[in-house]
Amino acid sequence: MNAFETMDDVVFDTLGVAALVQRADCPSAHSLLIVRDGVERLGEFQQVVGRARHVIARNREWVFRRGDEVTLDGRIQSVEALVTDDGRINEAALYG
Repeated sequence: MNAFETMDDVVFDTLGVAALVQRADCPSAHSLLIVRDGVERLGEFQQVVGRARHVIARNREWVFRRGDEVTLDGRIQSVEALVTDDGRINEAALYG
C-alpha cells in the first residue's frame, strides 16, 4: 500500500459519512462518502448563481453516473453531473 492509498483511507475514515448509493440496473451499495455542502455554482460571467451538495467516493467503492441515487440522513438525491474523476476518487454534484 502506498502513501496515497493510506491517506485516502485516513481521510475517508475521519470525514466520511455512511450513505446508500443506488443505480437503476445494479444493487444498492453502502459506502463512505465525503460530503461538501454549499459548493458554489458559477454562471456564464463567473457570478454565483446557486449552491450545491457534492459527494466524493473512492473509485474502488463506487463510480458515480448521472441518475444514481444517494441517500444521506434519510434524504434521497440524484446525481446531476460528474464533477471530477482522478482515477482514485470521483466527485459528483447532487440535484435538489
